[in-house]
Amino acid sequence: MIIGKRGFSLASSLLAGLVVVGLGMGMSTDAKAQETDFSPFARFGLGTSQGQLSPGLASTVGLISVNPDNVFINPDQPASAAALGNPTFQGSIHVQGMQLSEGDATSNAWTGGPGNFGLVVKRPRARSAFSLGLTPMTSKAYLVQRSLTDTALGEVSTAFEGEGGLARAYMGLSHGWREKSWVAAGQKDSVQISVRGLDLGAQVDHWFGDALQTSRIDILDPTFRDARTVVSSRQRATGFILGAEAFQVLRARYDDLKQFRGSWVMRLGATWSPERALNTDFTKWTESTVLLSGVVTGIDTTEFIQTELQGTVPSKWTLGGGLQFDGSRGNRFGVFVDLHAQSWSNANASLGHLMDGDGSWADAWSRSIAMVWTPGRKPGRITRTTYRAGFSHAMLPLDLASAGDAATVQLQEWRASCGFNVPLKGSRSASQLHFGMDFGRRYTDLESYHRESNMRVHIGVTLTPFVKNLWLTPRLYD
Repeated sequence: MIIGKRGFSLASSLLAGLVVVGLGMGMSTDAKAQETDFSPFARFGLGTSQGQLSPGLASTVGLISVNPDNVFINPDQPASAAALGNPTFQGSIHVQGMQLSEGDATSNAWTGGPGNFGLVVKRPRARSAFSLGLTPMTSKAYLVQRSLTDTALGEVSTAFEGEGGLARAYMGLSHGWREKSWVAAGQKDSVQISVRGLDLGAQVDHWFGDALQTSRIDILDPTFRDARTVVSSRQRATGFILGAEAFQVLRARYDDLKQFRGSWVMRLGATWSPERALNTDFTKWTESTVLLSGVVTGIDTTEFIQTELQGTVPSKWTLGGGLQFDGSRGNRFGVFVDLHAQSWSNANASLGHLMDGDGSWADAWSRSIAMVWTPGRKPGRITRTTYRAGFSHAMLPLDLASAGDAATVQLQEWRASCGFNVPLKGSRSASQLHFGMDFGRRYTDLESYHRESNMRVHIGVTLTPFVKNLWLTPRLYD
């Protein structure tokens, strides 16, 4: 077999894509590489959720259950891979700016890291697809420092610091079905089109990650010893996700020449993941410390715990849908909504050891709305670009005790987003560049807790082959 220039170029592209995936996996296995947040709320539970790190999904504030168009990989919807037209590779990175506010005091921080990496293996015109990928899930990166004056101890400084987080690796299978029917073309003819379809998928995924949390109490009076507590945890969990997507053509118009004139399409989707066991290798030690030559040095261990703990992550479901209009000039406009819920309050009994201080697990839910618009397919990249925007509000899985009161308040978050994906310049394939921005705020109903504002910028790429350059079909010639 002789490999031509086209085949060699394609092989090189695939190899490069796999190398990028490998690099992403290597970065995610390093706890410090997952520091893509810097929130004091990260000290509670599994850390702060990183949300959707795919630029296309981030620009629609995490629309999970249904895909507005089939140009990027949705790692949280197992059924979506079957709707892609070709083999697809996707990768992204992001940066984040954060502002913390407490009373009149504010502080700022910039972080960043890898987004999600995914690969869908699918033959052209096939109904089945295989997918795999890797994406960060949560971050335990935080740093909180305070100074106060105690009547007995004098001036006291406290510091809470953490690093690490969880990542998610997955692989899945999906399959799609299409039903065709005849619709009128003008007054005397008809055309056969796909009027409805159903895609089903399943993923097996694995959560993994390490976290290191340190708390220090430093007393200015040298007659008192300082103290340091270090908690190290390694977490593992394996489970699966089921997903479904469906569409129904409500109306389609064709003229007498059988040319497409427009259609209205309804899209629906849902995902569900059952309970899963979370295994934690847990180590905690507390020691007295002194400052020797400018270095905090442990001199006496007062507590040491090393054990294996197991808890239950509750089941999760998402449900969404929307209405989409496709025009005759390639223009498209759609509005979609998404809901999700997860009963984290049930985790207080088995995962209470992951909470720090006055935090406890709470039931989580979110709701979002997103719009997608493509001007058309006229010459020019602006008209062929797809623009996205969205808004969401969520109740996060964290209850915080209010000072001097037995009542708790739940952490909330709202986010607004926008972005676009544009065809790669000079590419004859459906490859796309993705840009997304989302701005949000985490807060409670009490002024005594600090507030967070953050902005993420996402950049990613989706690579697919040209229609005549089939990645998965060997071409033999002399």
